[in-house]
Amino acid sequence: MEPVKDIEKVKRMFAQGQPTLVDAQTGYKYSMVARCPKDGNFASVARIERARQSLSRVTFQCTSCFSEFEVGQDDIYVR
Repeated sequence: MEPVKDIEKVKRMFAQGQPTLVDAQTGYKYSMVARCPKDGNFASVARIERARQSLSRVTFQCTSCFSEFEVGQDDIYVR
């Protein structure tokens, strides 16, 4: 699946404290990804931090240039 912006799914992931979300009807497991600011490739979640039950911080790591970075919730995609 090609990554798409879905702010509602990203907000649910943050609220549930998980970088993934399972669609109850299809069983598909959505994951957070973000575009690397250096090379534009999609990067996967490297680390998460929680505040109580919610995600407070998500760090991504690019598989091409290996840089770690953070982006705002509006710049997170789901795949």
